[in-house]
Amino acid sequence: MKLHLDRYSLLNKFQSAYRPKHSCETALLRLMNDLLCSADAGNVTLVVLLDLSAAFDVIDHTTLLTRLQMEVGIGGSALQWFHSYLSDRTQRVMVNQASSVTVPLLCGVPQGSVLGPVLFSIYTSQLGPLIEKHNVNRKMFADDNELYFSFSTDSESVREAVCAVEDCCLEVKSWMLRNKLKLNDEKTEAMLCGSKFSLSKVSLDSIQVGQARIPLSNLYGTLDSMSTIFYV
Repeated sequence: MKLHLDRYSLLNKFQSAYRPKHSCETALLRLMNDLLCSADAGNVTLVVLLDLSAAFDVIDHTTLLTRLQMEVGIGGSALQWFHSYLSDRTQRVMVNQASSVTVPLLCGVPQGSVLGPVLFSIYTSQLGPLIEKHNVNRKMFADDNELYFSFSTDSESVREAVCAVEDCCLEVKSWMLRNKLKLNDEKTEAMLCGSKFSLSKVSLDSIQVGQARIPLSNLYGTLDSMSTIFYV
């Protein structure tokens, strides 16, 4: 399965976790490198950290099987195996000796399994091209999504950057709703990164994500010795 995905580059190229050479460390290195390069050029970067609710538990089986067939190229007995793997699962809640009624699971991929995270990555692979349409950079780690956009400090560039990021977030949320995923607007975080001098030129304290107005975080952390800072 993984050999097939890698051979035909079927996973999002910026998707980390559960892949060889795509660890938490490499994800952070890429993000930090982009932030530092932007700051070195005198720009600032708006970073948005999107939060998903129970991401692995709400994957629609019918949609997933369709993607496996149409986008990954799995068919025949292999597709039937995946159908068997996902179907006929049940769940119930037990407290001491009391048990709820057993109900069938019509969505979700098994967490803690080898295939679960891979199937989630396949299910959400359409997000990559969608985000690229807005010229917004991205980094994905498992079910965490980071969007970031670098821009100069003049007022027109700030306005265009905010519009690009907000439009991107709106389209991401619409895609998630259509695909039965839930984006937590109120748990989404945003921060502005750059040198202390560049940040002093930008007047921006919040952005709109869906129905929520997200304030920029206001805690400081040093990025490097040249007064580059993170609003985290």
